[in-house]
Amino acid sequence: MKTMQQGGPQMMDHRCIVAYGQGFLSFLSDSLRLSAFAAFSGPTVFGLRLGLSASLYFCGSAKADITADDYAQVYVNQYFEPDKSLTLSQEGKNKSEALARYSQGRSLEQKGRPMEAVKAYRAVLKNQPDQFFLARKTAYILARSGQTEEAQELLEESLVQNPDQPYAYISLSEFLATYQDDAERKERAFDIVKEAVEKFPDEPAVYEHLVKLFVASGRRTEAREIISKAAARENTDPIYWIRLGKIAGQVWNAQRGAPMTDASLLNGIYAKALEHAGTNWAVIERVGDFYHATAQFDRAIHAYTEVLGATPDNLPLREKLAAVYGGKGDQEKVISTYIEIVEIDPDNAEYRKRLAGVYMRLQQFKEAIPHLVKAFEISKGTLEEYRALGEMMLENGELESTIEFVEQAIYQFPDAPEFPLQKARALAGLQDWDKAIIEYKAAEKKASTERPDLMNEGFYFQYAAAEERSGDLETAEKLFKKTMALITANERSKQPDDLRYRSFTATTYNYLGYMWLENGLNIDEAGELIKTAADLDPESGAIADSLGWFHFVKGNYEEAETEMERAIRQTGEDNLDGVIFEHMAQVQYALGKKEEAIKFLKKAVELSPEKEEFKTRLAEYERGEPFKPFVIKSTETKAQPDKEEKADKTPAPEKAAPTPPAE
Repeated sequence: MKTMQQGGPQMMDHRCIVAYGQGFLSFLSDSLRLSAFAAFSGPTVFGLRLGLSASLYFCGSAKADITADDYAQVYVNQYFEPDKSLTLSQEGKNKSEALARYSQGRSLEQKGRPMEAVKAYRAVLKNQPDQFFLARKTAYILARSGQTEEAQELLEESLVQNPDQPYAYISLSEFLATYQDDAERKERAFDIVKEAVEKFPDEPAVYEHLVKLFVASGRRTEAREIISKAAARENTDPIYWIRLGKIAGQVWNAQRGAPMTDASLLNGIYAKALEHAGTNWAVIERVGDFYHATAQFDRAIHAYTEVLGATPDNLPLREKLAAVYGGKGDQEKVISTYIEIVEIDPDNAEYRKRLAGVYMRLQQFKEAIPHLVKAFEISKGTLEEYRALGEMMLENGELESTIEFVEQAIYQFPDAPEFPLQKARALAGLQDWDKAIIEYKAAEKKASTERPDLMNEGFYFQYAAAEERSGDLETAEKLFKKTMALITANERSKQPDDLRYRSFTATTYNYLGYMWLENGLNIDEAGELIKTAADLDPESGAIADSLGWFHFVKGNYEEAETEMERAIRQTGEDNLDGVIFEHMAQVQYALGKKEEAIKFLKKAVELSPEKEEFKTRLAEYERGEPFKPFVIKSTETKAQPDKEEKADKTPAPEKAAPTPPAE
């Protein structure tokens, strides 16, 4: 017989150390080391057993001066009743048992043993019958196992035990509508949830379930009637109205871009939500979302701006506001809203990109560029993103910025030839020919292994033009001829309807021919190239000017005058430069039309005031000096001229070296 005893040895006040579950406890004293194993003995106090007959019970002293000896007492065949404050109540025992069984059920489910899990869950429901959601879960496990009758009984019992819980009604109704095929039980599914509607008229979930049943059965009229009934309630909870509005949207068209039917009822529901929202900003935002989705943009703007007044740093909401302005077509407001977002969070790369995207859709590329550059500084982009931005910067004349940006890209992607090529083009645009050539060579070297497709006719045309401008005519000639060979090999050159490629081909022929002409080299071959270019692109004013200049060099002044007149006419007033007028002036002077020559030369000086040779020639004409025919210097490519002299003397046949159209 166990001796019942309170407290512990030596009549000291002790506090019980109670062990729950299985564990290992080792304890050292000055004279004894004990090992004890906890043995499970129910939801109350667990005893500690040592060997077969010894009960070991540790009690902690409330005093501060205790020693290890106080915890090393062994009482054989003795049991100490715990303090009453540690004893669980019956409710506590039930909850403890329920939690343990629920954990067991979850574990069994995960192990693929559903029916054993059902047994555990039923034990939970026995102790905690108010767990109606667990009842629903258990019923569906049974139904999936083919035990639909048992599943229904479980939900029927749950409803009996939870008559004041709307979800108990919904669970049974949902089950009957899903798993029972006979009409009687399906109709009972309606009856149960209708009863719930009458019993819980301010619970949106019951309306939602009934509406789903009506819609699934094709009874939309009745669904609308139940929503109208719910909308007539005097309910001051804004969440009720928000949820009711969502339910109504399932019956009526309330999707973005779709025409909204019965707008007055839907608007009335959301107006109620707004009326009772007070400072519930989440509700007001949801109302704004409804107005946005139904294209009521002014109302959406009002709702969103009200929320932003209280939460100005709500950046996702500012994005919504920008989208509303976009739907309304107010692009200025879209931009200003995104600018506000970027000002609040300047280091967010994604917001920078979105603002840039708005600018690009509006063809405002210059405004987009700095935001994209900043975005890549914050969060490194892909090679393709860097390449695309570099192209955008080049196309919009942001040459200095292009060089700075592309240098970052070269650092990020050291083996990519695209970026030295872009840098070369930017330097060429700034007429820094020597540096441009360095980059063209670097691009060619990298492209030979990484992107041989980049070494096409467009690449070599640009490279050749840079060499020509730097004064290295011999290298330029080789590169132009390589360009022409690539053009010949390209199938597009054989397609007469490909006007863009024909124009590029004509420009290439014209460039080499004009380079020879202005330097007095290979005159007849130059003429043939220019004539071919004129056949390919008869509408080009620049090529007509080159052809006129060829006739002038050959001494055919009447033919030269005809071509020069065509060049001026085809180039157009807005695109004329001083070179064409200077050429025409020389032709007129050769024909003895001195007054006309002076008139054209004055126009040339006006358009190109930086050209000192134009001013010198004008002074000669005004003094009436004799005409000096063009001197042909050689029939071969000459040695490189002085670069500074070349830069002043040689105008480009085109304002920019074009890139051939994309394949």
